[in-house]
Amino acid sequence: MDILKTKGFTLVEIIIVIAVLSFGILTLTHIFPYIFQAKSKAEDYSLMGILAQNLAEEIRKEGYKNLDIKYPQVRSGYGRKEGKFKGYPQFRWQVEWWQTDVPNLRKIKIEVFKEVGKKNPQKMEIVTYIAKRE
Repeated sequence: MDILKTKGFTLVEIIIVIAVLSFGILTLTHIFPYIFQAKSKAEDYSLMGILAQNLAEEIRKEGYKNLDIKYPQVRSGYGRKEGKFKGYPQFRWQVEWWQTDVPNLRKIKIEVFKEVGKKNPQKMEIVTYIAKRE
């Protein structure tokens, strides 16, 4: 008889285990939306970085002289332009450039935005410089 009493689980132990497992599963189900949201934001920031870097490379390739043609001067020594990426309608870009104190050197700021709401778009910014080659 003692052997039967030491083997197996009692109904109370099974109920406690089920309660603990249920609590754990419910906690996980509340965390999943946050995990998916974080994953989505990480993907967006990765894409924004790639788009910004591609735009920076395009500006470098076109060169110093074409900078104020493609991104016109708003005032002396400063230019700005905005646009959208082809194939990525939810993303837009803004390019600003300034003439630095160093002759023939311009500072370029590229910002990429994803419209997620009117109040707070996701934003990534990179800064680079371009020099005039003679």
